[in-house]
Amino acid sequence: MEIKFKNIKEKQVAYIIATGRDNIPYIFGELIEYIIKNNILTIEHYYCTFFNNTINVDHEELHYEIGIPITGDVSGEGRIQIKKIPENQVVSTIHKGSYNKMNQVYHTLLEHAVKNGYLISGPATEIYINSTPEVLRNEVLVEVRFPVIKK
Repeated sequence: MEIKFKNIKEKQVAYIIATGRDNIPYIFGELIEYIIKNNILTIEHYYCTFFNNTINVDHEELHYEIGIPITGDVSGEGRIQIKKIPENQVVSTIHKGSYNKMNQVYHTLLEHAVKNGYLISGPATEIYINSTPEVLRNEVLVEVRFPVIKK
């Protein structure tokens, strides 16, 4: 697993904040519908930022933000909001394979950050590079990021 520290530029995103793991597919669908209906240009892959521990939380209590980076002068609609995510530094890796191994990926990233003199400064984000129903589980690519600051 290749782990990198990198700077992420400021970006505008359309997003929804929600609770409950079972709602995730519907939220992705809601964002896709909004993007298509409003002819919005997307500039990166969809992401999910988790606000609580994905390992030890009940499915109904998982709290997260799902969004996609966009361009243009756009407004939110319904529960879809628009914001700018400021530039930040992250520790990052790309995981290939089943979501069942994500806990190990998270642990390795956290350990690497601490060993290299960084503090975690925010929640984990997963960027879904090729995650669609047509992609086999062992071929899924997900970039996992934690925002960091140097000690």
